[in-house]
Amino acid sequence: MKRDPALRELSSDHHQSLVHARRMVKAAGSDEDPAYSARIAHDFLTLWAEHINAHFREEEEMLLPAFARYGDPWEPAVVRVLVEHVQIRRLVGDLSRRLDSGELFAETMRMLGILLRAHIRHEEDVLFPIIERALPEEALAEVGRDIAAFQD
Repeated sequence: MKRDPALRELSSDHHQSLVHARRMVKAAGSDEDPAYSARIAHDFLTLWAEHINAHFREEEEMLLPAFARYGDPWEPAVVRVLVEHVQIRRLVGDLSRRLDSGELFAETMRMLGILLRAHIRHEEDVLFPIIERALPEEALAEVGRDIAAFQD
């Protein structure tokens, strides 16, 4: 599906996150060297700190409030996204704490990878099309400008 230009930057962010989600699931399920799994987890936590956390804020502070002007903020697709943001943040915190303390972290890494992958697919396949249908062209363009300004 062709994405509206206003949402392309968010969709582009999703690709990098999907790559890391796949790596975490694979590393968590393998018998690789624990140092390899720790490196994968650290790489993800770096991506989280540098990009994904800001991406969540863009959605929560710009995209979803814009949708609420034209659509139902209680839309189940919106509620799911917000709840999953909370769950993902919790798992990121758990993963970080477990890595720092030397605890076993493979299951947390696996759950985080699976949830993040499902979350991104939901946004791309369900939420973004709902938003593209609900917002007038100018409102979508404004969201795109707001997101671009946030990233600068």
